Amino acid sequence: MLKKRMTEKQLKIWQQIFALTVCTIVFMTVYNLCTWYASSLDEVPSFTFDFEKSIPFVPLSIIPYMAGGLFFCMVFFLCRDKYQLKILTWRMLFATITAGLFFITVPLRYSFAKPEVSHTILGLPFSFLKTFDSPFNQSPSLHIAFAFIFWSVFKSLSRWRIFLMVCLILLGISTLTTYQHHLIDVLNGAILAHLSFIIIPYHKNDPGYRNFRIANYYFLSGWIFISAALLLNKYSGAGGLILLLPALATITIGYYYQKNKELKSIIE
Repeated sequence: MLKKRMTEKQLKIWQQIFALTVCTIVFMTVYNLCTWYASSLDEVPSFTFDFEKSIPFVPLSIIPYMAGGLFFCMVFFLCRDKYQLKILTWRMLFATITAGLFFITVPLRYSFAKPEVSHTILGLPFSFLKTFDSPFNQSPSLHIAFAFIFWSVFKSLSRWRIFLMVCLILLGISTLTTYQHHLIDVLNGAILAHLSFIIIPYHKNDPGYRNFRIANYYFLSGWIFISAALLLNKYSGAGGLILLLPALATITIGYYYQKNKELKSIIE
């Protein structure tokens, strides 16, 4: 009996390792091919909002930014069962491949000059990024898309949930304060993540998860409204910011739909 349980546990670990390996290979292939393509172009544009120039460069934020790689590896081993692992894997693959299509069809590059980091320890990851990372493959930000997808697993944990939530929030902020992404990349990354939740739903035929599915439509609408508001503000004036009101409304409604499901789960 004990041997059977050990075999089942070992099988699950190998399933997790296989899922991680597949997602890593696909990510590296897509990322490097898109980098090669963008590098071959004579000119790659960038897109920024005027107020982004006031975003400070914070060297310390490289820590949560680099933690994204750790979370990428860790999340597969925190899945509770085979089904959750399957959904996670498909969402990761969907986000990676879809982002790659945008990297090729609408290539963008980061345009702000990154200050030199003289700190001995913090300078190492920045040197790593300078050597191995690319100024291309900007929008949508896979750091942001993956952070949302990671949270779909992390939120089901009984321990370290709040800590991991704070880490993911800091990771999201760090994409801007490490001068790795522009705001449009962040917004598109959030849109991509919620598209993955809608296209690849968790427990699609379970009525108990209906509120989660509805919440994702509201969240997606909220991110689209925010993007539209900022784009209209950039090209048509401050009047476009009126769309921030429906953005706030839809995100709030989505939050309460999701929270209602979580409260029911706790009661049950």
